[in-house]
Amino acid sequence: DPRKKDSDFYMVDKKKQRGINCRFGMRGIIAENHMDLSRNTIALLGGERRYIIAHPEQCTKMGLYPHDHPSGRHSSFDWCNPTEWDIHPEFKEARVSEVVMHAGDVLYLPTAWFHYIVNLSINIQCNIRSGIGEENMNFMNECGFNP
Repeated sequence: DPRKKDSDFYMVDKKKQRGINCRFGMRGIIAENHMDLSRNTIALLGGERRYIIAHPEQCTKMGLYPHDHPSGRHSSFDWCNPTEWDIHPEFKEARVSEVVMHAGDVLYLPTAWFHYIVNLSINIQCNIRSGIGEENMNFMNECGFNP
């Protein structure tokens, strides 16, 4: 219950909070598909960004690098290049959603949600990570991740 003083609804472990991170983005720059092993709240202060997001249950369809690879949380192919989709035909069956953020919008991504980001204009984004939630760990375990 988020109304209770000791609720972990948003902040899982207050001692592990690492502050707010802000980034500037240039039009056309892409952050390849990946997932973060923490809850993530993203605020767009200026400009526009496109997010393609997927629930962790789609893990086996994301064409990820092996979990022990240095980029193990990332897709191993270029989503912008449909000719590469044939490398991972399961990706064509993935269920995703698209969100276009504008200045003033806030997006919450629970632990382990996949996201692919395209900067649509020069933008300013700040985010805060609030710890690892256990709500999606069963999907990550099925996909070979043991956070």
